[in-house]
Amino acid sequence: MSLAILGVGASGVMAVQKATLLANTNAKNLATANFIAESWMERLRVDALTWNDPLGAPDLATDTAWLKNATAAPLWVIPATVLPAGGSNADVVGADTFLTDPAPIAASAFCTQLRLTLFDPTTLPSYRKLIRAEVRVVWARGGRALDCTTLNPADATLRSDYGAVYLTSAVQQNTSP
Repeated sequence: MSLAILGVGASGVMAVQKATLLANTNAKNLATANFIAESWMERLRVDALTWNDPLGAPDLATDTAWLKNATAAPLWVIPATVLPAGGSNADVVGADTFLTDPAPIAASAFCTQLRLTLFDPTTLPSYRKLIRAEVRVVWARGGRALDCTTLNPADATLRSDYGAVYLTSAVQQNTSP
C-alpha cells in the first residue's frame, strides 16, 4: 500500500518537474528574444546617427545601413547583414550568427525582422525627421532550428508554433551640426 502511495506522489513530482522545465525554457526564450529586439533597436538608433543631411542634401538612402529601407508602406523584411554591426540570425544565447561562423546560419534559433515606416512630410511635417521602427524576433516554440532566409514574415503571425516578441520605437534624424 505504501509503495502505491509513493508511486502516486512520485508521478505528481515528475509532472511538476516537466511543467517547470517547459516554463523555464519558455521564459529563457522570451528573455533572449527581448534582448535581441533591444539590441536591434539600439543598432537602428546608432544607424540614425549617420542620417544627418549635410548641407541640406538628403543622405538617408546613402549613409544608413538599415534605415535606408524605410518606406511609407512598409512590410516585414529580413534586415541585411552588415559586418560587424549585426545580422538577422541569432543563436540560442542571442549572439549573432554569420555565414563565416563554424555553425551553419540555417541552425539559427532566433530570426529578426524589421518594419521601418517613413512618415510622409507633406501630411505630417512635424514627423519628417522620424522613422517608426518595429522589430520582431521570432523563434520556434518546439526548439527546432530556423532558416531565417526561408521564414515567411507572414507565417510568424499566423502559426501557433512560433513565438514572437515585438518592440516598437522611433528613431530620429541626427540634427547636430
